[in-house]
Amino acid sequence: MSTAKMVIAFAATAASFSSSAQSTTAQLDLRGTVALNCTISVSPTAKATSLNLQVGEQNQTIGTVTEDCNSGTGYTVSLTSQNGGQLRSGDANAPLTSYTASYDDATGSIASGLTATRNGAFFGRTGNLLINIPANAQAIAGNYSDSISLVIAAK
Repeated sequence: MSTAKMVIAFAATAASFSSSAQSTTAQLDLRGTVALNCTISVSPTAKATSLNLQVGEQNQTIGTVTEDCNSGTGYTVSLTSQNGGQLRSGDANAPLTSYTASYDDATGSIASGLTATRNGAFFGRTGNLLINIPANAQAIAGNYSDSISLVIAAK
């Protein structure tokens, strides 16, 4: 074979190798986002608006609380009383009726605030809100009330 033919054959072979060895790559990055979402609701029981202040109440369920929070680091549920753990009457002469409340594994008191701590995400977690009112046979007639606020917050 002549030198010129060998060079042409070699060049043709090299060209075919380099075209088959050439490659390209592409990359597709996938990403997603989940927004932080914490919600709380309370379903009052009938007892919540028909407390017997004269006879008293012991560990009465006044509401069922439902917690939803997708925080992977957990969250807290705080409960506070508008009147510092006292039922008040519209009658200024009526004495205040103190009460205690408990919620699930919350610590503290309703007078200064109850706090339950969760160490992860929960969906549809329920707990009962309970109340204790000492009997008062000499309670003054009237309508007594307080309001309990529940707040859920991601850690």
